[in-house]
Amino acid sequence: MNSLQINIAIDDMTSEQIYDDIEAFLIVNNIDSQQRFKLILCILESVNNVVQHCPENAETLTVMLQNNQENIVIDILDNTEFVELSTPKKCPQIDKPNGRGLWIMEQWMDQVQKQATVLGTHLRLCLQKA
Repeated sequence: MNSLQINIAIDDMTSEQIYDDIEAFLIVNNIDSQQRFKLILCILESVNNVVQHCPENAETLTVMLQNNQENIVIDILDNTEFVELSTPKKCPQIDKPNGRGLWIMEQWMDQVQKQATVLGTHLRLCLQKA
């Protein structure tokens, strides 16, 4: 299995559903446990960001994973208006309500791209395989 697509209605979403499907895909594709942890946490952080910061606008979310020869590519698309966010230069303190997820993604992924689309927002994460 080289790709996985999960289409999610925000109102019906559970983190367990997302976790189980992604974990199974990564295991089948022989991704080691440390990289699985990083990938899943970054995906859950990005999904949580949509739900937390755009609850009135978010209706659907699509998570796509591609297992390429050299890397794993994750595309997360949602129907919310694109908002340019700057990534913190250092991990935000525990008393800060936001920013840790973006910081973690930038630290753990080899590539993080955020852009507007005609339908909303597109986040792409890439991680080189171990």
